Amino acid sequence: MPASQSNSLAALKELYTGESFMKDLVYKKNPFYAVVPKDESPDGLAGKYIPVPLQYSYPAGRSATFADAQANERQADLASFFVYRVANYGVARIANDLIEATRGNAGAFVDAAKLQVDGAIRNLANDIALGLFGTGDGSRGRISTFSSSGAGASGTVIVLTDANDVVNFEVGMVLVASLTAGGAVSDDTMTVTRVDRVTGTLTGTLSDGTADTEWAADSYLSVDGDVIVAGGSTSTGANDGTGYLKITGLSGWLPTAVPGTDSFWGVNRSNDRTRLAGNYFDGSAESVEEALIDGTVRVAREGGEPDMAFCTFQTWAALEKELGAKVQYVSVKHDTADIAFKGLTVNAPYGPVTVIPDRSCTSRTIYCLTMESWKLRSLGKCPHILTYGKEGLEGARVDTADSLEVRVGMYGNLTCNAPGWNIRIATSV
Repeated sequence: MPASQSNSLAALKELYTGESFMKDLVYKKNPFYAVVPKDESPDGLAGKYIPVPLQYSYPAGRSATFADAQANERQADLASFFVYRVANYGVARIANDLIEATRGNAGAFVDAAKLQVDGAIRNLANDIALGLFGTGDGSRGRISTFSSSGAGASGTVIVLTDANDVVNFEVGMVLVASLTAGGAVSDDTMTVTRVDRVTGTLTGTLSDGTADTEWAADSYLSVDGDVIVAGGSTSTGANDGTGYLKITGLSGWLPTAVPGTDSFWGVNRSNDRTRLAGNYFDGSAESVEEALIDGTVRVAREGGEPDMAFCTFQTWAALEKELGAKVQYVSVKHDTADIAFKGLTVNAPYGPVTVIPDRSCTSRTIYCLTMESWKLRSLGKCPHILTYGKEGLEGARVDTADSLEVRVGMYGNLTCNAPGWNIRIATSV
């Protein structure tokens, strides 16, 4: 049968069913994303938000004296995080002349179109993986130095404060800047034309002739559209369904500090900083091994039984060198996708902890986690091809271009029902 738009897309769809594309395009280089428990059912994050309840104190009516136990009776303290669903999208366009040129050969169409669709899936998957370690504010890195020769010329140069953050940037990205994380963003944008992954330098083109004040040292960089406001408005900067557009990841659930006026998904976590916002340990003055051991002791004291830890490749390498002859390697397999990740183990009070490097992890940080307390909740696969209720893979006609558009998306967020069973550890490397 000659290849038409519909049967060509149907042939392409066969490549994106089951777990194979999740393994190769989504999970392969994103270990935390792969192994975190998931609820991808239709009810995974249905409704406007999902309540995540927990108890952070016990009834106070206890004493060796009965009258005092009665007099001091007080109900247990309960909290419920009302976690909102966020959306994220990737698009791939297939030129109509490609469809026409391969009308008699669906296989040729698939080979050519697959490159574009694969790229859209990888782009979205990498962004989700980064978000799983973030706060929700959309920041991808900070500016150390900025220089520009004006609009239209590829003479805008940004040196990142942390060169490791260069993994969060790609040629072609359209960036905005803000003075605060998740705050008001610049009116102008910068399109990245070159990335130096050794020095952590971005080169690009500004949309305006004069850079806005947001393009300055210590400012934050995000992708255009990842921050809820633009051009001088002020974001609420809150994880409450009205502030942040991105997944609230480990940095949001396990912060380094909690203000007294904190409101995280509707909860003031300063009432019990540890049980509501997790443990934090500054191990930057110790070796990585010592920091990890001391951190696991602290979380064990709070009742947590951490079984996995995630860090950058630099931190993992330092730990591997420190362990020397004591190092023990382990392979961690994904439950459904045929994929495994190499880790090393460190003994903790409740058993060994597997440490895995993840390129999306926060620099100089180890997240030591009780994995059963986490869940990535989403409406359907995270991500999946958007079909808008129709059967098969659908292509939308683009009004302003001679092409079809295949859309990939996710609707969900990360939840934790026991932050106190987890710990964020600051390290020296």
